[in-house]
Amino acid sequence: MHAPVIRLLAASGLLLSLGLGLAPGPAAAETSDSDTKVLKIGVPTDLNTANPFALTTNSDWNVVTTQYDLMLKFGDDDLSAQPNLAESCEPNKDFTVWTCHIRDDVKWSDGTPMTSRDIAFTYNLIMDKKIPLYRSYFTQNPTFETPDDQTLIWKSPEPTFYPETPPWVYIVPEHIWSKFENSDLKEIKEFENVPSVTTGPYYLSELNPGQNWTLTKNPYYWGDEPNYDEIQYQLFSNQDAMAQALKNGSIDVAAYLETSLLPALDDDPNITVQRDVSDWWLNLAFNFGGQGPDADPLPALHDKTVRTAIAMAIDKQGIIDKAYNGAGVPGESVVRKASVFWHYDVPDEDVIPFDPDAANAMLDDAGYKLNSDGVRVDPANGEPLKMRIPVSQGTSGAVIAGQLIVGYLDKIGIDVELLPVTDGKMYDYWEAGNFDAYIWYWTGDPDPNYQLSVFTSDECLKLSDGCWSNSDYDAMYEKQRTMMDQDKRQQVVQDMQALIYQESPEIALAYPNNIEAYRNDLVGDFTPVPGPDGYLIPNYNNASMVTVAPVTGADSSSSSSPGLPVGAWVAIAAAVLVGGIVLVRRSGRKDEDEG
Repeated sequence: MHAPVIRLLAASGLLLSLGLGLAPGPAAAETSDSDTKVLKIGVPTDLNTANPFALTTNSDWNVVTTQYDLMLKFGDDDLSAQPNLAESCEPNKDFTVWTCHIRDDVKWSDGTPMTSRDIAFTYNLIMDKKIPLYRSYFTQNPTFETPDDQTLIWKSPEPTFYPETPPWVYIVPEHIWSKFENSDLKEIKEFENVPSVTTGPYYLSELNPGQNWTLTKNPYYWGDEPNYDEIQYQLFSNQDAMAQALKNGSIDVAAYLETSLLPALDDDPNITVQRDVSDWWLNLAFNFGGQGPDADPLPALHDKTVRTAIAMAIDKQGIIDKAYNGAGVPGESVVRKASVFWHYDVPDEDVIPFDPDAANAMLDDAGYKLNSDGVRVDPANGEPLKMRIPVSQGTSGAVIAGQLIVGYLDKIGIDVELLPVTDGKMYDYWEAGNFDAYIWYWTGDPDPNYQLSVFTSDECLKLSDGCWSNSDYDAMYEKQRTMMDQDKRQQVVQDMQALIYQESPEIALAYPNNIEAYRNDLVGDFTPVPGPDGYLIPNYNNASMVTVAPVTGADSSSSSSPGLPVGAWVAIAAAVLVGGIVLVRRSGRKDEDEG
């Protein structure tokens, strides 16, 4: 099965027994010209690969987004399609042919001109090799023509809006990657790609696995000139150590911080904390059965009254406060808040309130009486409302949320057996259907089409969380899928979210924030994406790494970081295991192309 979405595989790093994080050994910062302007970023996740076709961790995605461009980019404000390598893409009358006009002033970082053929090559390589990260953007098997260096013609056998979603595909240079045209996927993904050849503002010039990596300004970059000559990422396996490095000025920016550090960071006047708008959501998904012979969900979950009562019994703000230290907002719709244009904000009058008393009254009125054990009984079959709920140990805040839900549902007479398990075991439960509900999470691309598809009836044995089926929803999905007017499509997409919210086949529990922080006395002028509460470190486009600049009077030249001597850090590094946050973008569950 193929799931081009993000699934969080590990939510926190492994702490070192010595309580120290990894700092760089001898690096470019200590040997380069003293006038070199260097932006120093601390991260808890190693750079596993510099190969854009083999990305797995946050750091992999941050680095590739800094280096490579999309044909059309995600806009700074709302992630809508904006000019990038292509200045525009125009459809014919029936939207089966799109003509994209490619810039004529773009060069690769080695000085080679970038043309429409590089874009066509990238797309064809993905289709030919079935590269899992990106293959879902070409499900209609389009063809690509390049009548000249500045024109790409995208031809589809049926109407499509894909050129303007836009495809989240990093364009690579044909003259570097064409040697893999006769290679298999494994060989392509094993290519180290250091130093890289890119069209973005920087290219990866040095990689010291388990320690640090350096990006150097692209001398041929076609956009505004970046303010830094280098970006140096430093790996920390201990979040406390990374926060301390930020406080003492060893680094300028810290990314993917744990929420437990917020009180100390918020109290420092030299540190600005960015609570990024959520691009994922924690969910409680109900199982409706139909996955196979072992699928045995609680029959009462087919009753909307039961599902609504459960939704009313859950204190979502309590989950935010206890599982995420207040860094987030209660969940509502199944399209994450980062997808600004598409996300549905439930009107106040339609919000299902946190009201356990009303939930109890609803269940009483529906005939779900309490037995001698204080557990309600299904009037249709006499079966007690006892639920088995697996919860992902690898998803940030999920286990704490699950523990809270056990208490919340106990107050309305529903008994919960919580089963904290690994993500591998979560997949087993999901495939077999032998659960009543589970707590995991979803996210997706800025365009909601994929996320919405997983709730359709056709996805029961493929991607659906619990085989919910609703013919009205299915019809709306098919309608929006073929609507080329994005403003009109927006209304249908929001109607679909409203239907899911009211029917409650699953409950969006929380939109947790990602936490970043920076030294406001050293750096400024970031371009958060999307909008003012967006990411500082590249996640959707590289604008922030172009605009970020040293604060006037601050010393941004390269130098040795204060703290322990290099030899001491190397000795520590040799004795510890590096942990971190591992995030698989658009390759959740299990990719059919990878077995």
